[in-house]
Amino acid sequence: MKANDITKFLVSFTGQVEYVLFPAGVFDEQVYIQYEVVWGPDWEPQTGLTSGTSQMSRSGDDPERVAFNMPLEMVFGSTNIFGWPQLIITVRALNRLSGDSLLGYALVLMPPTCGLRVLTAPLVRPQAATVFGEWLAWLTGRRPELADPKMLASGKENYLLRTESYGSVTLSLTMVSKDLRKLGYDNQPPAVRNGSDT
Repeated sequence: MKANDITKFLVSFTGQVEYVLFPAGVFDEQVYIQYEVVWGPDWEPQTGLTSGTSQMSRSGDDPERVAFNMPLEMVFGSTNIFGWPQLIITVRALNRLSGDSLLGYALVLMPPTCGLRVLTAPLVRPQAATVFGEWLAWLTGRRPELADPKMLASGKENYLLRTESYGSVTLSLTMVSKDLRKLGYDNQPPAVRNGSDT
């Protein structure tokens, strides 16, 4: 196939959701995560899982950290970079008091440059619209939830959403591409300069 016959590029993402960090500590017995990838209209998944659920986990020696090491692997094909894939992570808890409840959401743009990246995304959770709603959430341990977490990726209606920060999610992801440069996109990481080059 000639270089000028190429109309589609492939992008591969591999890595893992390493851990969730709660600065105030974890008070739930078991925590798990769900993930879902959203992409633009010209993108199409080729292989791998674009959604999934982790195992149950709990904090160990560090009461602020819950490790998951949940593997991620997926390949996408597209004709242009508009709608670059984004990963939505939902962190949930299971305990005897409140049952299954939301701890927060994180939104991660999949790495646009080749190589390994360690990414940290803030974990946010919606706040109740009224004081009574906040009191009820505190009393029952059940926080307000989004009907469709995909709205976080679009950004269109997020200005109406009241949220609070509730920790962070750390991931390590590697991106590899095929034919991206042949279609005119430069996705190489910037060159690292040492002090003697300036």
